[in-house]
Amino acid sequence: MQTIAAGKLTVGVIDIPPFSSYNSGKPSGIDIDILSKIAKDECLELAYQQATYADAVQSISGNNIDLAVGTIDATEKRLKAVDFSASTYLDGMGIASKSAATTVTDLEKMKKVGTIDGYLWVEDLKKILGDKLTTYPSSVELKADFDAGRLDAAVDAYGVQVLQFKGNSAITVALSNDKPDPRVGAITHAPEAAFPMTKGNNSLKEALNAGIAAQHQDGTITKLLTGAGLSEGLGKVATTQYIVPAS
Repeated sequence: MQTIAAGKLTVGVIDIPPFSSYNSGKPSGIDIDILSKIAKDECLELAYQQATYADAVQSISGNNIDLAVGTIDATEKRLKAVDFSASTYLDGMGIASKSAATTVTDLEKMKKVGTIDGYLWVEDLKKILGDKLTTYPSSVELKADFDAGRLDAAVDAYGVQVLQFKGNSAITVALSNDKPDPRVGAITHAPEAAFPMTKGNNSLKEALNAGIAAQHQDGTITKLLTGAGLSEGLGKVATTQYIVPAS
């Protein structure tokens, strides 16, 4: 198999627990577990580098790493620079609240809702919620206002929220994709996370796709998701990979 370093799979690791954490060169997380099994089956040694959303695709197209992990959505824009493996799980929209809200209809009944700029659902939520919706630059500011009681609900990446509110019995975190709302495209067509990899490396792509398909089929990916406290619904990727269109 063709890789940057013979016999090694060089992987960029983005910090987004529980999916992937670099851990000073000893990575862990759902993506790492999926990839470790594939590497073992292909007799490849894993070599890790720290990566960010800002530099991962560039590092792949610059031949510094073979692929990257960390809930990276398959998008039309990214496909110009890299190829994608088969999808591993959905990048779901989470709703955190004290009132056990599970749907966009529940959000409409609230006075103040917060979310983060840049997510695919923001524009649709603005149309539905109007001035009830406040946007924040990151999860940190959003959670701070929610914790302070200035928001009735916080809308963020589901996996991030499950970890944020773990052990807090007063807060429920719902995966909105379990109850789709046709008014919000990112719920109806949830982005699908996959491993971005070197463009044109068909042997690597085939190995990744076969490994991911096997782990979907035997329930491994579902077990990894539920083991991290996430909904098994995240594992229900489309039969044909959904590529987020360029806006």
